Amino acid sequence: MHISPVLLWIARAIWFVLPAYVANGAPVVLARVLPRRHPIDGGAKFIDGRRVLGDSKTVEGFVFGVFAGIVTGLAESLVTGFEAILRGAAMGLGAMVGDCLGSFIKRRLGLRPGARAPLLDQLPFLLVALLFAYIAHVYWIDVWQTLFLVALTPALHYLTNVAAYLMKLKSVPW
Repeated sequence: MHISPVLLWIARAIWFVLPAYVANGAPVVLARVLPRRHPIDGGAKFIDGRRVLGDSKTVEGFVFGVFAGIVTGLAESLVTGFEAILRGAAMGLGAMVGDCLGSFIKRRLGLRPGARAPLLDQLPFLLVALLFAYIAHVYWIDVWQTLFLVALTPALHYLTNVAAYLMKLKSVPW
């Protein structure tokens, strides 16, 4: 069976970033099964008087997201070897840090949790996850695959959020 080089190239990029994608979506699922959660910022306000992150960024969601990235890397390691576990950990942690960074910026802009912020909702988790994979020396996609993921992620993020909304996992479809 012949697989198109283009399809293989796309599949390798998605395989690479999958731990970050899973980590980013995991807290949404956890929020439905764990009703009581603890905000990362503990209710603290930044110097501008606004919450640092808000109630939607929780300790439990952060830890579960990192865990989901590690588990995804562990599953991938069955096919590609041990390096995938380290990549899963780096990208899971990076995705959660990036998601918090996006929320921090949204709060500074005066946007409430859940407010729509195109690109700011989709890219920080990805970019920080990619940075953490690079720092951990487990970055093996090329610059074109990286740019492909940056272009793909907003559309994929939108589609998965609509699906989560339809499944009643999210209160808004973005």
